[in-house]
Amino acid sequence: MVGIKSFGGYIPKLRLSREMVAQGWGIPGAPGTVAVANFDEDSLTMAYEAAADCMMGFEPDKLGGVFFASTTSPYAEKSSATLIATVLDAPQDIYTADFATSLRASTTALGAALDAASAGKADNILVMAAETRVAEPKTTWEQTLGDGAGAVMIGEGDDVVAEYLGSISIKDEIYLTWRREEKDHTLQEFNARMAQAQGYGKTMVAGIKAALDKFGLAPEQVARVVYSAPDFRSHGQVTKRMKFDPGSGQVQDALFALVGGTGTAQPLMMLAGALESGLKPGDHVLLAHYGDGVDVMAFKVTEALGELSPRRGIQGHMASQQPLESFAKFLRYKGIASMGETQPAGSPVQIWREQRQLFALYGCKCNQCGMVRYPINRVCSRCRSKDDYTEVRMARKGSLFNFIHDRLYDSVEMPTTLCVVDLEGGGRIFLQMTDREMDEVCLDMDVELTLRIIQDGKDFYSYFWKCRPVR
Repeated sequence: MVGIKSFGGYIPKLRLSREMVAQGWGIPGAPGTVAVANFDEDSLTMAYEAAADCMMGFEPDKLGGVFFASTTSPYAEKSSATLIATVLDAPQDIYTADFATSLRASTTALGAALDAASAGKADNILVMAAETRVAEPKTTWEQTLGDGAGAVMIGEGDDVVAEYLGSISIKDEIYLTWRREEKDHTLQEFNARMAQAQGYGKTMVAGIKAALDKFGLAPEQVARVVYSAPDFRSHGQVTKRMKFDPGSGQVQDALFALVGGTGTAQPLMMLAGALESGLKPGDHVLLAHYGDGVDVMAFKVTEALGELSPRRGIQGHMASQQPLESFAKFLRYKGIASMGETQPAGSPVQIWREQRQLFALYGCKCNQCGMVRYPINRVCSRCRSKDDYTEVRMARKGSLFNFIHDRLYDSVEMPTTLCVVDLEGGGRIFLQMTDREMDEVCLDMDVELTLRIIQDGKDFYSYFWKCRPVR
């Protein structure tokens, strides 16, 4: 049996009120909020967060593949999937792949993972999708787009929580939204109403109907219908045309009200939301996603769903949020307003040489006295033994030993909270803190580690760990 073995999601902590956007430009606004990636987040770091959530209860050495999908990957030419696999401490002989350009990149990656698992090419394939799209100021898209990430693990065996039944795909060549390489920072559109009606609406309905016919299901026999949309109105129109029953919970929440439209990540985030919502064994789930065409996949829930380890998921991240204090910060985070530049630093050679320490966060444990330390050094600071240690992967949780709000540290946002963290299982590490309220930081508070952008190096991004208050 091939299908989904696990799932996870990630929503940034920051939320921007749509009313604040409207007030900033003096235009009509909509109710609700959109999720906004912090200044040190991007699609790669958010994908890792969703992957870590999905990996609850699974060891990284069991991974057979890591797939990353996004239209906003930090690199136009460099694998993000390989970097994420390194951060996860996945095996060296792992199948990695990046999927980009189309909003359907996530379901394309999901389909590729399902095919690979069915063919026996790889097992336990982690599929992630993340998005940080930027809208043209004063447009409807600015109040529509949100940031987020989703992840699922695909494999074969009795621990499959949702069995894969099959899929169909339909192409649809139309200009709905687009961005040109090296020319467009923001989303482009021509006639959204026409494209949504003639492109998205017609193709999504046709795809769902074709899938129902293929699998011999009537609309009312599907326990949960998970389908993406460019906006709330278009989503509702498909529900009406297909005669689905939103009042019964049959239609999965598309997250527009409080998160926004997350593009490539939307189907995996919605799927994670569906799988954490109390579905029963035998329930059919239909997943449909649009982007210059539609992919539709069918799954059947199994008894293994109830045996998964607890995770934060979509609901947990929805419950943990912080208002973005100004519209100006939103414009800076999205690259619309200048944030200023920090002094570039970093070395690709150094990162390559120390990737095990930097990304997978390996320290060492003294074989003589048992002291755990980070970074790895040859001489134990406690017993002074030399070159007598075992490398160990450091914990991702700990408590705050000491901190300072530093206004001299060169950063895009001041002040920078610099911390000394005592990690669970031993070891002390020096980190920056993110996603924090300054007046709430205190000694001995519980913190968790999160992968973030430290700074732009010279012509490349520098990623490392930061700590944050436990969400």
